[in-house]
Amino acid sequence: MKEKIYPSGVIHRLSAYLRYLVQLDEVGRTTVSSREISDAAGVNSAEIRRDLSLFKVVGKRGVGYNIKSLITRFNEIIGAQQETRIALIGAGHLGTAIVNYDPLPKHGFVISTIFDNDPERIGQKVGNLVVKDIRELENVVKRHKIATAILAVSPEAAQEVTDLLVDAGVKVILNYTPVRIEVPSGVIVQTTDPVEKLLHTLYYLSRKGQGYSAAG
Repeated sequence: MKEKIYPSGVIHRLSAYLRYLVQLDEVGRTTVSSREISDAAGVNSAEIRRDLSLFKVVGKRGVGYNIKSLITRFNEIIGAQQETRIALIGAGHLGTAIVNYDPLPKHGFVISTIFDNDPERIGQKVGNLVVKDIRELENVVKRHKIATAILAVSPEAAQEVTDLLVDAGVKVILNYTPVRIEVPSGVIVQTTDPVEKLLHTLYYLSRKGQGYSAAG
């Protein structure tokens, strides 16, 4: 049976719940209350209980929810039961930080290959990966059937590399450049621009005390 399609806001909250639950599981916790999840995720406990009911998750009164069961159920909903291999484009400071970002493998995300166009970086190791020539991208991505990529290149190269990824069959791109890249229908792009986020936050910070909130 296929999972129903949940609103993006629900999935956003679920992702926050899941990250917290994985952290608890790692330190040996077995149960958790909706109040604890509420405090960690910044979501009121009533909304969390509604979400858990929507996901058909049941806890025990006075005990709480089984953490491993929640993790399994949430991974089913998100579709993260299996390992997701990712191609990373860009072996500079940002790319290196992403490779070494510990939470990724804990959630089933594996940077399986990394590319760059800089001759001084090609052939060097980043973590346990050897940097490949960007000219090998299409062949490697197709051969290993990689559908997800992270873009950590210069703004000038963003669209050109995106076109290479699309031609290679990539369907999901996490874009760390400030460029609004163009992709055909059927390809999902999530852009993460810290400057944009900071400017957004600064607007509300400058109006602190005037009843404004940056939430949402």
